[in-house]
Amino acid sequence: MRQIKNMQVQKHESIVVTIVSFFLKTFSRNMNAFALKFISDYLFIIVEKIIVKLPSLLLPYITYYEDIVDNEINLAKITKQDTVLHIGCGPLPSTSLLVAQRTGAHTIGIEKNILSVQDAQYCVHAVHQENQIQIYHANALTYAMQSSHIIIVSQGIEPRYEVLEHIANTMRPDTRVIFRTFSSKDGGITTQDAVLSTLFTVGDIVSHPAHGILISVLLRKKTDM
Repeated sequence: MRQIKNMQVQKHESIVVTIVSFFLKTFSRNMNAFALKFISDYLFIIVEKIIVKLPSLLLPYITYYEDIVDNEINLAKITKQDTVLHIGCGPLPSTSLLVAQRTGAHTIGIEKNILSVQDAQYCVHAVHQENQIQIYHANALTYAMQSSHIIIVSQGIEPRYEVLEHIANTMRPDTRVIFRTFSSKDGGITTQDAVLSTLFTVGDIVSHPAHGILISVLLRKKTDM
């Protein structure tokens, strides 16, 4: 019986990962980063609203983010001693769950949509991670950033510039920020994200080949701010 259940989970995982990955790999080659961001934001909203109603797809969907989170853990050197804040965790807090599981770090997810918060709290409860992961209804424009060692900013967060500015102005001197975005065709930062260098000291960039042109950018506090 357990073997059959595992086979079903693997089948669901394959379906979920294949659909999302196909979109990102196929269309990201022919679209600019701004257009891709607009479409992918809505794609993930639809996918996550469906999956949250189908608990059997929760774990398979989380695996879609495994390589992204693993890359980001290495990028920012996340450890058990860190407090990790994920801005824009959505109804399925995959990043928060994976960071907590892989590093043992205390993880906080914030989301401004109250229905998404309720769904995310249900997901955390479903995998028995309530002691390690907290989900709060909060606005990133006013949330206190000072208590976080690591801040992960979701790709679809809006208003983008204002959130980044608030982080830059209120983060701790030693905080590492991971900003998810889409790259230019040469793998670098797009003109839309050029503002990053005015707000932060831009560090390493890691790409995620299985996810089209998605990249994660390491940001640190500017010493002259």
